[in-house]
Amino acid sequence: MKTKLSFLLLTTFFVFKLLGQQITKIEGVYVDEIGKNYSGMYISYYQDGKKAAVYTVKNGKENGTVEFYYPTEEIMEQGFFKDGEKDRKWVRWSINGNKLAEANYNKGKKDGKWLIWDERGVKRYEMFYSNGLKTGVWIMWDEKGQISNKKEY
Repeated sequence: MKTKLSFLLLTTFFVFKLLGQQITKIEGVYVDEIGKNYSGMYISYYQDGKKAAVYTVKNGKENGTVEFYYPTEEIMEQGFFKDGEKDRKWVRWSINGNKLAEANYNKGKKDGKWLIWDERGVKRYEMFYSNGLKTGVWIMWDEKGQISNKKEY
């Protein structure tokens, strides 16, 4: 009985310690209340207490998945950070759940195919980047889904 009570008290202490932990972002680095670089999940909130974003943080920098939310709690955007920079595929949705954009990054720079849709789901842009620079053939569609322009970089 004493062991169970000790375990419960210890577990409760760690839960309150974790939930009560103050994480601050200073000059691009997440630190805890004693100034140590933070590692773990970081959740930001809107003023009304609803979740705004969930970050994975490692050694003070965004490192891993991130999700942003609308104030209505629908998911707005998902992406990935590596060493504090955008990396891999990022996807954004409208508040109604329609995909609005797909973007690709490599070490914080635009890299690869980018796609943009309008609120109705019509593809409007297809763009390509290489190491942050425009490249390839960019295609634009009108509101009816017809190609309206092409440009080569």
